[in-house]
Amino acid sequence: MDHRDRVLRALNAFFESPKARQPPVEKTKSKPKKKLAPNSRYAGIPTEASEQVKLAGLLNQLTVDDEPVLWFHVPNESGGLGARSGYRRKQLGVLKGVSDILILTPGPLTGTPTAIELKRVKFSSTSPEQLEFLRRAERCGWGVHICKGFNAAVEVLRAAGYCS
Repeated sequence: MDHRDRVLRALNAFFESPKARQPPVEKTKSKPKKKLAPNSRYAGIPTEASEQVKLAGLLNQLTVDDEPVLWFHVPNESGGLGARSGYRRKQLGVLKGVSDILILTPGPLTGTPTAIELKRVKFSSTSPEQLEFLRRAERCGWGVHICKGFNAAVEVLRAAGYCS
């Protein structure tokens, strides 16, 4: 039996089955995420993502010598990716532990590019891969920083001379 015959046989079997005669099931909307309980230990502590959005807004406004600061965020988060997607990303060169914010424009006061690993103000930790990336970036002459929240990142930007 060749491929065509196998496919036709499988299609016929499906259309003769009771499952094929059922009306299509409508997809339901996913449930909204639950808000944290007021007594949760995370309540009132901004997420890393919300802090990063604020930082991105600030970085987009900064200039050095009348040129916009060249920076980017590496979308290295892997939440929800399947094994295939993770394998493909690895083939494409995704590196574990790359910092959240990479600023290629040298800091006016430091003369070096800057890597910022942004963390939540409380209840967050830095992975061994992130620490290793920061060590390697520092050996390459980068200014490296682990910042607990938006305000700490702003202090780093001030110290490097990106903003006053």
